Amino acid sequence: MVSIDNVYKTVLNILNKENRGYIVPEEFNTLATQAQNEIFEGYFSFRNYVVSNDSDYSDIKKNVEEKIALFENEETISAGTFTNAEGNTTSSYYAYPGNFYRLGSVAANAIHVEEISNKDLLYVNRAPLTKPTINNPVHVRHEGGVVIYPTTGISSINISYVRKPAVPNWVGTSVAGQIIATPANALYKNFELHPSEEHELVVKILAYAGIIIKAADVTQAAAAKDQQITQSER
Repeated sequence: MVSIDNVYKTVLNILNKENRGYIVPEEFNTLATQAQNEIFEGYFSFRNYVVSNDSDYSDIKKNVEEKIALFENEETISAGTFTNAEGNTTSSYYAYPGNFYRLGSVAANAIHVEEISNKDLLYVNRAPLTKPTINNPVHVRHEGGVVIYPTTGISSINISYVRKPAVPNWVGTSVAGQIIATPANALYKNFELHPSEEHELVVKILAYAGIIIKAADVTQAAAAKDQQITQSER
């Protein structure tokens, strides 16, 4: 977890050092969300890199997997139905949780549920030997969830998935003419990223902030630093 107050103060200190301008909390929170999402989504690109060093601390894939692990969840989901815009209803439908980002695995009755495509489903249903059963179920991805076959005999499934990070939100109050953070506020939310991402969060937010305050040199410097960070991680 990264302190959103530390990031906000750092951004303000850099901008105010040369009277560049001021980013109000509402603007900062919007930029903070964008920066966090950009870093989070980048994990899944770095994840595919080949390990380039024998040291655990320099193993890119291992380090990224550690960061992604902070967002891995498991959840049991009950069966439901889904009706699309055309009015067609799909049974044995299991909706993803609200914080869902990427699917890991699916299990039903302690049995792994293999994923197949809708096209392959047509073929496996044609023969008794390949047709899905309770002991050999399959799933296909559907809008906002999955559909399990067979459509009867299974009332709930267990999924492992990667969730989205919660939206960061800095909240403050005025004390003696100064705005200070109020972490006790229920709406206050730190970044959920790995602590090592604090520096990159600052850099990305500065790049966006430079556009808002019309300071092209700030945006350019931050973008160059961001590129440097990206190259060093590879």
